[in-house]
Amino acid sequence: MTKFSGFEALRAAVSEAGVEVLTYVPGYPITDAAESLDGIQMVTNEKVALEVALGASATGLRSLVLVKHLGANILSDPLSIAPTHTIGTGLVILVAEDVGPRGSQVELDIRHYGSLCEVPVLDPPDPKSLGFALHEAYDLSEEISAPVIVRSTLDLADEVEDDELFNTHFNASPNVAPNASSCSSSNASAFAPRAPSRSKKFDRSIWNLTAKGRHQRYRKDVMPLMSEASETSSLNFLCQGEGDVGIIASGRPARVASELTAPLLVTGYAHPLPWRSIRNFIQNHRKVLIAEEPAPFIESQLRMSDKVYGKLTGDLPWGRLKPEDLKLALDTIDSSGSVRAEDAPQTAQERGSRDICNDCPYWPVYEAVRDLDVPVAGDAGCNIRAVRPPLEAVDVVYGLGSSIGVASGFAKKGIALIGDYALIHSGIQGLMDALYNERDVLVVLLQNRVAAMTGGQKVADPTPLLEAIVKVRRLDTPTTREAAKAVLKEELAREGVSLVVISGTCPRGE
Repeated sequence: MTKFSGFEALRAAVSEAGVEVLTYVPGYPITDAAESLDGIQMVTNEKVALEVALGASATGLRSLVLVKHLGANILSDPLSIAPTHTIGTGLVILVAEDVGPRGSQVELDIRHYGSLCEVPVLDPPDPKSLGFALHEAYDLSEEISAPVIVRSTLDLADEVEDDELFNTHFNASPNVAPNASSCSSSNASAFAPRAPSRSKKFDRSIWNLTAKGRHQRYRKDVMPLMSEASETSSLNFLCQGEGDVGIIASGRPARVASELTAPLLVTGYAHPLPWRSIRNFIQNHRKVLIAEEPAPFIESQLRMSDKVYGKLTGDLPWGRLKPEDLKLALDTIDSSGSVRAEDAPQTAQERGSRDICNDCPYWPVYEAVRDLDVPVAGDAGCNIRAVRPPLEAVDVVYGLGSSIGVASGFAKKGIALIGDYALIHSGIQGLMDALYNERDVLVVLLQNRVAAMTGGQKVADPTPLLEAIVKVRRLDTPTTREAAKAVLKEELAREGVSLVVISGTCPRGE
């Protein structure tokens, strides 16, 4: 019996769909999947990654963008414009969510971008269906001339038995789920991925309409196509299980739910939802449990029905779902006023604190920063590991590349600690603003020439640009706490923007 991983499904789908332009921004949990693809390019940030893909699409090249969930925030500006603007050949955005979270600052349910930006969001339940979802996404993208999001809450490195997967129905008659319930797809025989159309490029006739007119056209002509695609998708299926309490599930929880005996409706689209299928399923069951991660996105849209249970009713926990969570919810769903007790907030000590590496060349710099007794902003790179003991050198960390902007708002001149990757990603805008508005801020650039937290990918050298716009003071490692403290103390005493570039080599990134 063969094993199948999400990486294999992704590679096969990219090859079979004829994808020619692949861009990504590293970050857990998308890095390994992205770097398993031949010909993919690491891009400065997510907005640029999507913009490159839009240019490729406009000129007839199928494109794929891979980002982590927080990266969807960065690319949301062009994403919100692209649907009514229209594209050319198929463009798909694969977004991997860190449900937990295990390698991110926060959980984020990117399904909301479907309704916010009015684009389809496909939500495959297992590794093999990821490949089918990508094929369907490209076909739909070219039909509606808009980007399509494929969302993954899966661990793509996991291997599963090929015949255990839901999607054997793509290649044969309706399959049998692990619980021996009969499952069938609403459109099993219609699935046939199409090759990209080389002639499909950006159509300039869209400019005959105003912005309002383009949105009117989209709502009238395109959104019904999205809804019909959701209803008839081969990614939807119904498992006729035991009992009158059913489960509606999408994404990874659908695979978890398939191990139970309850009737199950799997929705292949998170947006738009297959409303006819959902309505029929709810009507045919006494109660319905909504299994989804990490937030109650589907449940919140069904809450007008008193048959619907899930996270909002306290029957399921927020975040990552385990099989025992679903079993407990089904067992207690008829208990009067039953509400699941939330787990106590996880502490850093319980998880195991991840500190700055002992052999980090910047350890003396962090000690010097801590000793200066000024407010310190870090970015979501290695600096976030210096917020807790033993260093406690960084006070606030709001995001990748945010430290300069945040430190610019301090009540007195403080420090912005930033890595070179974070500066290139989005921190440069904060520096430009600080110079333009003559702010008081000390920027300490830790230049190790790699994206150390995401796998050691090489990054461009920003110092030639910096030297053209601001006076740069340099310090090399190895250094001592006293030497670093003296340099930083001098720069804090100066008015305006100060920039100290401290060069070092990350032992993990060599």
